[in-house]
Amino acid sequence: MLKHHLHCLTLILLALAGGCSGLRPGPGSVNRVTLKHRAIAVLEAAAQYPHNPAVRVGAVEALSSGEDREGLSLIRAALLDEHPAVRFAACVAVGRLRDTVSTASVSKRPNDENASVQVAALFALHQLGDHTKSGRIPTYLLEHDDVTVRRNAAMILGLLGEKTAVKVLARAMRDADEGVRHHALEAMARLGNREARQELAFMVNAGIGSTEVFAIDALARTGDATYLDTFRYKLATSTPLEVRLAAAKGLATLGSSEGLDVARRALRTRRELIQDANDPAPGQILRARLMAAAALGAIGRTEALPAMARLMGDEQDPRVQVAGARAVLDILAADRRRALPFAPRNSR
Repeated sequence: MLKHHLHCLTLILLALAGGCSGLRPGPGSVNRVTLKHRAIAVLEAAAQYPHNPAVRVGAVEALSSGEDREGLSLIRAALLDEHPAVRFAACVAVGRLRDTVSTASVSKRPNDENASVQVAALFALHQLGDHTKSGRIPTYLLEHDDVTVRRNAAMILGLLGEKTAVKVLARAMRDADEGVRHHALEAMARLGNREARQELAFMVNAGIGSTEVFAIDALARTGDATYLDTFRYKLATSTPLEVRLAAAKGLATLGSSEGLDVARRALRTRRELIQDANDPAPGQILRARLMAAAALGAIGRTEALPAMARLMGDEQDPRVQVAGARAVLDILAADRRRALPFAPRNSR
């Protein structure tokens, strides 16, 4: 069974299976300015969506990933969300954005009732200049009883960017939980560890779809152009659609739009599903649409905007709407960058 490895927080993966009704505004033919406003409106609604915390997490992540900072007030509000996954996402977002206005609020979170939120708060404080408690994070990774906390601690150590953390992460490779080992491996690769990257490159050809998706995503996040040909090979030869979509996004992360057609077709696919009693077709279709939207957002080509506008109008599942809105903002941002004087041109 393929399990979609989005670039998101371990804490909320289990919540992604829940169904829920849609968000407004709905679809329509709009210009780019209107489309951007609609995308922000969808994310603002999603950030306050009461029925599924995974939708709120997705909105927080999307609002923190773009070049604009319209969503900061919603991210700050999410620090007080009732669900720990949303508080976790908000702390990470505050740290990534270095939102100093949130310092007082984040300072309360190292005492949060949820240990994963505590770890994310330590990350945020570190990014905001307070390094006095960052040394506690390895303890969560190596000693905490909750496997989710250990996984999240490994991820956070990778985000911190401190290369000295590799030694701690290497110790976590002896963890009994495969998820902890995978998060530690990805974190080490992100921090530049050559052996970790070699191991991930080996996993790309493991023959197990979920493992290959994880390894491709992890290698892409290193930003290492060495793996362009690896991703091209997986895009061209892999049978599982999700592996090809991961390769399409990986190529886009490294500056290539070669996966554009694969991602666009995946939005309509019904023929490339794997027959698996433990992985019903609706779940596979949902993952394909989410992954395709992420790939198209990373590719950043404006011809994908109509399809993303349609996703934003899909009131059957707000997760799809959030993915469409995030892709719209990513595409518009890429288009603005291309219009800048002396902007680098993607010739791949």
